Amino acid sequence: MKNVILGTALLLGCFSFAQEAHLNIKIEGIQSEKGKILYTIFSDKSGFPSDVDKAIEKGLAPIKNGEADIDLDLPNGDYAVMVFHDEDDDNKLKTNWFGMPKEGVGNSNNHKGIPSFKKSIISLSQDKTIKINLFYL
Repeated sequence: MKNVILGTALLLGCFSFAQEAHLNIKIEGIQSEKGKILYTIFSDKSGFPSDVDKAIEKGLAPIKNGEADIDLDLPNGDYAVMVFHDEDDDNKLKTNWFGMPKEGVGNSNNHKGIPSFKKSIISLSQDKTIKINLFYL
C-alpha cells in the first residue's frame, strides 16, 4: 500500500511540473492581405529576435480580414514572441541597407525600437490571449 501511495504521489508530482497553458496571439494592424505572418517564440534571450534556429516554436499564420491568429500550447514559463508580415511570401524579413525592416514587424508587449527579450517577455501560467500590433516603417 505504501508503494501505491508513493507511486501515485510521484505521478501527480510529475504531472504538475509538465503543465501547459494555451497561448492565443492576435495579430492586428496588417496593412494588406498579401503573404502571411511568420512567428517565432523564444524561451530565453539566446538568439532573440532573429536566430530562428534557437526559437522553441516557429510557424506561419494566414491573414484573414486584416488579422491573423496563432494558437499554441506551451509549458508554463516566460516567452518572447516575434512576428512579421511576409508580404512577398519569400519566408524572409526584407530589410533596407540599414537593417531596418521593410515589412511589418511586431513583438509581445508591442514595444517599439530594437527588440529586446527583456522588454518582450510574457509570463504564461494559465491560458492567455495577447495582441500584437504590426509596425510598418
